[in-house]
Amino acid sequence: MLEIADIRQLFPGLAGTTYLNTANVCVGCAPALQAYAHALALWSRGGFDWTEAERAGEEARASFAALVGAEAEDVAIVPAVSAAAGLVAANLPEPKRGENVLVAGHEFSSNYYPWLLLRERGYEVRALSTSGEGPAAEAFAEAADGGTRLLAVSAVQSSTGYRADLAALRRVADRSGAWLFVDACQAAGAVPLDVLRDGVDFLASASHKFLLGSRGMGYLYVRRALRERLRPLFPGWKAARKPLESFYGPAMELAETAARLDGSLAWFPALADRAALGVFRQLGRDAIFERNAALSRRLHEGIAARWPRIAAVPEGHRSTIASVPVPDPPAALARLGEAGIVASMRAGGIRLSAHFYNVEEEIDRALALLEEA
Repeated sequence: MLEIADIRQLFPGLAGTTYLNTANVCVGCAPALQAYAHALALWSRGGFDWTEAERAGEEARASFAALVGAEAEDVAIVPAVSAAAGLVAANLPEPKRGENVLVAGHEFSSNYYPWLLLRERGYEVRALSTSGEGPAAEAFAEAADGGTRLLAVSAVQSSTGYRADLAALRRVADRSGAWLFVDACQAAGAVPLDVLRDGVDFLASASHKFLLGSRGMGYLYVRRALRERLRPLFPGWKAARKPLESFYGPAMELAETAARLDGSLAWFPALADRAALGVFRQLGRDAIFERNAALSRRLHEGIAARWPRIAAVPEGHRSTIASVPVPDPPAALARLGEAGIVASMRAGGIRLSAHFYNVEEEIDRALALLEEA
């Protein structure tokens, strides 16, 4: 069992702050801060080692792969989910009559806009009018038909925290041989994921939320059988089979792994990501997930006790994020801020998002203040 005192030593900036906003951006951990400080010091005196940053990127790639049940060779490094979705969207073949893409209408724009642009190519893009709190798999099943070519969904929905049944969505996709694209920004590092078990074709996440990294790094898992079908959109020297021998043309020999989809690496964020993802190894991935499950129970049970009229989220669809509807969200958010509690306002409610560095009493305090709002 994780000891909260040991955890909090890794996050010294939390002293005096109740941070329930990881769904927006994580709190910087000490190892990542140290990695940045060391890199900045070297850079300032002309001693920055870019080759070490490249090694850090490769180690971060492998660490992310382990978190989602994949192999490093199946993961590309991308700057953000939108870049990953845009790459996949661009690789969909020219549509035939009646071919379509399904995406929930409440998706975060990074997993929404790239698919909407497919209308310009002739695809019918069906934006499902689900609330984000209901059975997403059933909604997709009703909208899918023989012309469905891709399903886009969040593993955990950004505003409500509703956790999708990815295996059920795989079964929907299989009816027409559609691709399954998963935005895991609010899931990776927070809840267990297994891309092989659930039959995910593409899974993308930025690193600056529950993965404990910083803006500028992200990851895209690609099912191995689909790798050769994807044409890189922005290949650089890192996309080569032998990057250190491919600084110049005229030949182009791309990597046989998902690295063929890489763009140029953001060196400083890569160093921070390697250090941050090391926390999962240090504390134990499963122990962190168990800690998050306990915090999720406290959050959802607290909401159910204080707001019995709110429909309870089924346990299998819970995450570390929950939304609390209040009469005056801006005033409620200000009230939390005055009490030293950091949260977000999303979709007409107050969004609370916990991570393993939180304690149960922080959740209780935030909910008590929202009850009074």
